[in-house]
Amino acid sequence: MSHQPSRRDFLKSTAAAIAALVFPKSLFARNPDKSFFFIHTDTLTSWPVPNPVQWSLENAHHPILARAAEGLGKLTPSDGDRIVRLVLRRCRLNLIELQSEHVTVQHWGQQGLAELRPFFKQHRLARREIEVVVRDRKKEVAIKQTGDSFLYGLPLAPDFPLDLFKSKWASRFSKESDDWSAAPGTSSGFTWEGLEDNRIPWVALKSAWRRAAPVVCLNCDTPTILVNFGLRQVGMFNRSANFVSVCGVCSRSFKDESVTEVAGWIASSLDAEAQPDYDMVWGRRMKHG
Repeated sequence: MSHQPSRRDFLKSTAAAIAALVFPKSLFARNPDKSFFFIHTDTLTSWPVPNPVQWSLENAHHPILARAAEGLGKLTPSDGDRIVRLVLRRCRLNLIELQSEHVTVQHWGQQGLAELRPFFKQHRLARREIEVVVRDRKKEVAIKQTGDSFLYGLPLAPDFPLDLFKSKWASRFSKESDDWSAAPGTSSGFTWEGLEDNRIPWVALKSAWRRAAPVVCLNCDTPTILVNFGLRQVGMFNRSANFVSVCGVCSRSFKDESVTEVAGWIASSLDAEAQPDYDMVWGRRMKHG
């Protein structure tokens, strides 16, 4: 019986084929104002190509271009657009063009668009001032975006008090007169005596900031600030963990799905006096613990 290669085998062989590509040195006389990259949709491996048309023709024998090899053999450098369309359609590749503050991404169909966030992070392109055009060569539809559309996480609401949270985080080792007041916008599924339902006091957040390992921002590789924790009501009978952190550098929020046992997290991350007094169950307070 013949062995059918698995998806893992395919990705490994594709990555190996990409790594084995031979780039003639003569091709690397780059235009200082413009550069090109191919990125493989499945492996997200990317590599520079000074001239994508010439590169495709000269590397048609390599495995990564195998599905386009026959067609490439019938084309010449004057068939530039046909070559690009062929490679995008047949080889699971995206072509990325960088020029000053502009990025153009060409792909074939929605299923052929690569996950671009790792590339944008690596090349520091996930910035608001970068203009991005994502062009689907199958339908010839182009979408304009800004570079920060390719940041990880979700953008903060315009009224989110980030500066206040950053200030409180900086004073996490200090006692302040308002430590037992509620942090704005929190919704925990728990209640502390003297506070309205579901709101988290600063004293509990400060305790978590001191004791729990912070989530690392996927954009900036720096620690984030926990701004909400607890259990969110899901349907009539279930509750699910809801842990949200924000990055003070890129202003994005991240949901941490690594916490699966909230009671254990509270016991290990909150000082005894900072732990909640009640669980909220169907809108009612039930003694915690």
